[in-house]
Amino acid sequence: MVLEDVEETVVDKYWNPEKVGDKVEGNVFEIVKDQWNNDRIVLDLGDDEDGNLLTTTLPAHAHLKRFIPNLRIGDYIVVTLKEIIPSEKEGYSDTRIYRVQKDPDRAQDYEEE
Repeated sequence: MVLEDVEETVVDKYWNPEKVGDKVEGNVFEIVKDQWNNDRIVLDLGDDEDGNLLTTTLPAHAHLKRFIPNLRIGDYIVVTLKEIIPSEKEGYSDTRIYRVQKDPDRAQDYEEE
């Protein structure tokens, strides 16, 4: 018997892209309000080996929030960090520009509880 190492999968509660090209994909599980009343997308990334649901919450960046009205619960989306625009003001965050794509064939129905 030959044993192979398996890479660990780390899923953070919050997705925080650091460089252009970083991406995340999954089904829109819910839209939640954060502590500052910003809408944020929660993605269903699938189940772990024990059958527990893995999710991650997308940032509340202004550009990303513009896509929310065009998304539905269950949509399968791929979110890619497309560009980082450096802030011209000291102490302000850089602007992040995203590309959001939908795959209608991978959409999922979530039963309301």
